[in-house]
Amino acid sequence: MRTRLGCIVAFMVLSVGLALAAEKQIIRRPGTKTGGNYSPCILASFTIGVLCAPVALADQTAAPPVAIRDVAGSTFALAARGDGSVVAWGRGAPGGALAAPTPIALPGPAQRVAVGESSAYALLEDGSVVAWGENDEGQLGNGPSGSNKPLGAYPKPSATPVRVTDLAGIIAIAAGRKHAIALRKDGTVWAWGIRDDGAVGDGDAKPAGSLRVVSAAAPVKVRGLAGITQIAAGPTHNLALTGDGKVMSWGSNSTGELGVGTRDTGWTPAEVTGLTNVVAIAAGSGQGTYGVSAAVRQDGTLWVWGSGSSAMMGNGVRNPSPDDAGGRNLLPLQVKGIAGAKAAAVGAGHIAAVLNDGSVRAWGMNGYGEVGLGANSAYEVVPVKVSGLTNVATLRLGGYSSYAIRSDGTLWIWGFGLSPGRGILSRNIAAPTRLDLP
Repeated sequence: MRTRLGCIVAFMVLSVGLALAAEKQIIRRPGTKTGGNYSPCILASFTIGVLCAPVALADQTAAPPVAIRDVAGSTFALAARGDGSVVAWGRGAPGGALAAPTPIALPGPAQRVAVGESSAYALLEDGSVVAWGENDEGQLGNGPSGSNKPLGAYPKPSATPVRVTDLAGIIAIAAGRKHAIALRKDGTVWAWGIRDDGAVGDGDAKPAGSLRVVSAAAPVKVRGLAGITQIAAGPTHNLALTGDGKVMSWGSNSTGELGVGTRDTGWTPAEVTGLTNVVAIAAGSGQGTYGVSAAVRQDGTLWVWGSGSSAMMGNGVRNPSPDDAGGRNLLPLQVKGIAGAKAAAVGAGHIAAVLNDGSVRAWGMNGYGEVGLGANSAYEVVPVKVSGLTNVATLRLGGYSSYAIRSDGTLWIWGFGLSPGRGILSRNIAAPTRLDLP
């Protein structure tokens, strides 16, 4: 009791209650009720931020006030609650920085969310998609049906969600820097936004007499894909999983992220070489926008290809440049030390796998604590167990941040602090920490 009271006195003297109230977010020790029995370490970290670092919370049994359906992040984050409402936070949020989770007014309940560089997407329960944010390359997808963005023209951004044109019956969405893709329940894939480096997957679409491709201002059907069950998007490349366990890829390929044995741009989808019986896919990047791809096979092995920067291959090589050995990996490589995997996620320099027992293994860049070991480091070059995290149902990595939704619906965050201000969302967190959204 003496330790706890000491923290409370410090809290009152330093008058940080105003900052906590402004943040409207609660970090609790699992197993306690809102408003009581806070950890002294957590109180200290709220008051002056240097007395103690955020810690992994071992007891993960408390039921959340609101279960979380989905989460996505890059320079900002979106979370879809169990009731379909969505909140956003972070410096890069469309319309301006958001210090605390802020409700987004949607035309209906959301089941999935995705984020681009400066744009946001929500898949609604009715199978339609809405988008908001920047639109300089048509990434909101709200142009006239089948239209391209004229050269020299810049479609208007939108601070509020707008309907993506013609999309219905959608079951999954994913977003890159300035493009997005959607999977329809009939197994077809639709894409819109910037066509540079083949991200839309329908050819180069050069106007007559032009040397430059044009962006798609509304969704177009990706060529040659049928019977698709999953999709994933990196900054400028994409993956699609077929019903028979093969992986198709298209888009940029500067570091071999398409996995076809060359570095040629993929203007239309091609099959990734040598992969069969795949059950899950993921895409992201190493340092910068160097693409990285991952796939989990039915036997629980994990395969990765593309940029080897930031130790992304998990093979003990620290951080090769693109021209060094291991800097570009044109074909899938098995990650040693991973067995019993069921899903994977790729961020911007770090990567992770969810195992069948609900635990997580991660590796790569760890300068902001995004690997989740409880301490920062330059790079983790082989897979390591993420501290104190169990029963993970959904794993998302985005930018330098990491997110997990456990089977009880609780949301856990670690890595780079996306928000301005003083709250927990503004600080780098080196171990998974539960976030209860208001």
